[in-house]
Formats: sequence, structure tokens, C-alpha cells
Amino acid sequence: MKTKKMLAVIAAVGLLSVGALSAKDIEFSLVGSSQPTLFSPQVMNMAAAMVASPAPALPVAIVRPQAFRDPFRGERLEKSFFTASLVTLTALNIADYLSTRKAMKMGGLVEANPLMKPFVKNAAVFAAVKAGTTVLSVWGMKSLFKRDKTTAWVMTTLSNFLLSYVVSNNMRLISKVRPR
Repeated sequence: MKTKKMLAVIAAVGLLSVGALSAKDIEFSLVGSSQPTLFSPQVMNMAAAMVASPAPALPVAIVRPQAFRDPFRGERLEKSFFTASLVTLTALNIADYLSTRKAMKMGGLVEANPLMKPFVKNAAVFAAVKAGTTVLSVWGMKSLFKRDKTTAWVMTTLSNFLLSYVVSNNMRLISKVRPR
């Protein structure tokens, strides 16, 4: 109903704006035709009646402006990118686990991280510790992001770079030790 009323207002304004033209200039009807034309009095009266009539009462929904925000701007985009960085952090932790397990199977390589050294000997314990630290890191970063976005971004980015280095170093060491 709003659309019809708005179209009627637009049509009425358009019709009123051509009021300076004479009726002969704007009346396009076939000779002998009884059909009303666009600018005939019947059509003008109908348009005026539509504009003047009150709109029927419709239930009004209160919509917050945030619901119609552009998804490629502002908070929503930043939150999406931060979530992507957390997914990357998780993937790098999985790659670290897998590359460390592969390195431990090779002869001559040892775990360099003194905090993880006691856990790498048993695959199940190492997986549990790695999963726990990953979940704790992601949860902590999400909590930090709610309070201080800049610090959360810095911490997540540094963690991703550090884990990228660890995984690439693991792969480099594995390729050095691998028999050819």
C-alpha cells in the first residue's frame, strides 16, 4: 500500500508540474475515443483521490538501523576478518601438530619448545595439549576482541606469524633429514 501511495504522489507531482502546458498540448486521445488518457480529468481525479485517501493502518515493525548496514563496511567486516584470522590460527596449530609429529618420527630431530617437550612423545597427550591450547587461544582472542580490538588484532597477527615460522621451520628440518 505504501508503494501505491508513493507512486500516486510521484504521478500527482509530475502531473502538476506540467500544469503550465495547455490541455491541447498534453491530451493524446484518438479521435472519437471514449478512453481516458493519462492527463484527462478522470485520471487526474483518481490520482488526487488516491493521494488524499488515508493509508490503511498497518502493523509497524521497529527495525534497528544496524540490521540494514552494508555487510562490506564497518564492524561486520572487521569481525569477519578477525574470525578468518582465528581460523588461520587454528589451521596453523593443526599444521604445527602434524609437522611436529612427522619430525619426531624422523631420527635426530627434537622438540625445541621447552613447554611442549614433555608432551610430544605421546601422540594422544600431545594432541590433547595442542587442542586445549588452541581452544584457549581462540577463546582468549575472542574475549580480547570484544574489549580491545587493536590489541586482539596485534596478538592474533603475531601468533599467526609465529606459528607460520614454526611450521615452515618444521618442514625445512624434515626435508633436510629426509633420506633422498
